Order: sequence, then C-alpha cells, then structure tokens
Amino acid sequence: MTDDQWKSVTLGIGDGILDEGGNPYKIELSNQTDEATVQVDSFTGFNHAILRGFYHHMDTPVKLSVPAVSVETTYYVVLSYDPADRHTPVKLAVRTDLDQTGGKYHLVLSRIVRKPNQLLTDAVRRDGRQRITPVIQVDYQDQLPDAASVLWGTQGHCWREKTTFRASWGKWVPTSGNMVRPDPIGGWQQVLSTDGILVRPTSGGWECTMAGAYLRTAETYTVGSWSSIGAPIPGGYRPRTNQYTTGLYSDRVIGVAVTDSGQILISGLGSSLVVEKDFPVHFNFSWFVPVNPETSM
Repeated sequence: MTDDQWKSVTLGIGDGILDEGGNPYKIELSNQTDEATVQVDSFTGFNHAILRGFYHHMDTPVKLSVPAVSVETTYYVVLSYDPADRHTPVKLAVRTDLDQTGGKYHLVLSRIVRKPNQLLTDAVRRDGRQRITPVIQVDYQDQLPDAASVLWGTQGHCWREKTTFRASWGKWVPTSGNMVRPDPIGGWQQVLSTDGILVRPTSGGWECTMAGAYLRTAETYTVGSWSSIGAPIPGGYRPRTNQYTTGLYSDRVIGVAVTDSGQILISGLGSSLVVEKDFPVHFNFSWFVPVNPETSM
C-alpha cells in the first residue's frame, strides 16, 4: 500500500492531537532564550498526534527558536506533514508561513505575532492545538464508560435521553443538555419514566425545563388554595424564586408552581380541585439557575 493509499484509508480518523487529559503539546515561552518549549502530557509523559494518517510521538520537551524581529512577524508553532519526506513525514517546527504546496499540511499549535523590540512573552499569542475527539453512543447516561478511560473531548451521546456529554478531566460534562431524574414523591408517580428535568448549559448558567405528568397513586383529596404534591426537584437545580404557570388536570386548566425549595404546587385557580386516584397532572415550565448546579449541591 502506498503512502497516498494509507492516507486515504485513515483520513476519516481526522487530524489532531490525541489528548489524554494532561495538556499535551502545551507551549511555554522564554524571554531569556527566545524559545518556545513544547511540553509533554503531564499524565502520560508523552505527546502523540495524527496528521493525514501519519503518527507523531514525542516523549521529551522540545525547544524551538522564536527569534527577535526587525519587522512585525507571525510565527506558527506547528506539526507539519510533508509527503515528500518519506522518513519523517510529520515534524514539529516553527514557521513564518503555512506553505501547502505539494500536499503539505500544518496543524497549528500556536500563532505568535511578534513586534520589533518586544519580549517574546509580550507577543500576541493564540493557541490552537486541534484535537481528535471520538464519538460514542449508548442508550442512557449511566452506560457511559469511565470518562478518564477515553480521550479528552470524547463525545458521548445518550440517544434515549437525547443528551450529549463531553469527557473533560475525568468527568462527563453535558454539552447539549442533561436529563436529571427527579426525586420520588409519595402518593404520586411519573407517567413516563423518561420524563425529568432537562438542564441545558448557557453562557450565564443553566436553563432547566421540567415537562411531563404525575399520576396520583394514593387516595383522592381536595385542593383548596395552593397545595404541594411533593419536592421532586434536587437541591442544586431548584429555581432561585418561585415560578408559576398553568397545567392540566382531567381537561381542566389548573395552576402549577415550582418553589425555591423544590416543591411542585397545584391550585384550582379560585375554586376547589378534587384530585382523584389514577388521574394525572400535566405541566411544563422552565426556570434559570445562574450557577452550575453540579457545584452548588
């Protein structure tokens, strides 16, 4: 098999660093020597990456020269693939251009813009370090493997729960939304076991949505004003203030609220409400939690 054929076979793997969580290919700059030092992964003791199907490996830090300049210059710290180099097709280097002639390819680890009479550490710098991140699929979140056993950034899709997680430093972190199971409440049962609290990450916190139905499993009772059916919302996911909306009970519009103590309240909205056994209460409401609930519990 030729190099081009091998490249075609492995191209679907992608180009990037294989990150096992120890910050591989981390770059440190020195003003004393005008050098960029590419460090090795602090967990494994080595770096590895794949470019165009070819493997790069380094097990000791490498120093690269980034000299002072007389005119503004852009330096690229790169892993470069050159198909013309049969012996070492992938190399670590510093370049001032990204020549792509002859099938060359460059994975940029860092872009450094240096001006005359400027310390290296004062130069404008932007790190890239593109990573290869596999995707795995399971039915439910509890079937995901240990996050520390997969590459950093691995995507884990839980298709029955319609949520996606990213492996990040030994934990599975939700990216598209995480379905949190409510706590059980006496005398009531979820109509669908897959119903829960959908927690979506946003730039300022977490958006929580709870939709579904609870079936009355105990005796019939009458609701006058607001009455609690229980507190199914776990501590860190509770709203900061009480939230009110409307729901449905046996074709009747009712009031539904979720409180800052995690309780769900129902009301007949001005008249008594007879809640009978084996009849469900339907509701759908959202609230915002301005912190990561997993760190506030």
